[in-house]
Amino acid sequence: MVEWEVTMACNYKCNYCTNLNPSLKPILDKEKIEAFIMMLGKKYPGVEIFIFGGEPFLHKNIDFIISTFNKLEIPFVIQTNLSNKSQKVLCEINEPVTLQVSIHPTQIAIENVYIPKDLDIRVIDVMFTGKIAIDYYLKVRECHENVYLTPVTDFGDGVSDQALREYNRMRANPIWKKVINFEKVERLGKNRSELWEKYSPRGKPCLYDGKYFLYAPDMSLYNCCHRKNHSGICNHDKCFLM
Repeated sequence: MVEWEVTMACNYKCNYCTNLNPSLKPILDKEKIEAFIMMLGKKYPGVEIFIFGGEPFLHKNIDFIISTFNKLEIPFVIQTNLSNKSQKVLCEINEPVTLQVSIHPTQIAIENVYIPKDLDIRVIDVMFTGKIAIDYYLKVRECHENVYLTPVTDFGDGVSDQALREYNRMRANPIWKKVINFEKVERLGKNRSELWEKYSPRGKPCLYDGKYFLYAPDMSLYNCCHRKNHSGICNHDKCFLM
């Protein structure tokens, strides 16, 4: 898994987000961006690069980033909140791009949720921040079939933890299972939402050692979701569990 946080800037302020670090500034020089993307293609041949942030469409040169990936024929997908701001930028980019979309009920009114039908959207995740998220989920599912209700956690603020417990209770309920398409990411034989609530990786071998590579906006490299580098043994109480 190769991920690139192109920018930490975001037009949302989700209380469960752990990605935002304003001290990590994006590289804007186009020659450096192109050289970096070429490096990704050579170092990870055939691997789809996952581009996220922050909100990628706030990067001043996101159009150049997309066109460079396409020119070099390097597979990539962009994670976006697909807000009006992002859609406006996207409409000005005349390049093919595959998206993964996240809908954040705490940040957008349900009447403002709009999913254009002409976009290449692989999956839409409606972030579960409470039962109101179900209304968002049902609305989005009317126009896109590959929609999931997805758990959130920021590893201990007490707010997202409460939503996570509610999510797990719903997942275990056979009635809700008939109505909702819950996220299916599993690790260690359990759904990651269950593991986020109960599992600690501290002192155990890293689940992603030699498999996960995270590049920051300044193109520095980490091998841990906590934006750190490790020696193979985890020293954290929580893991993002991709």
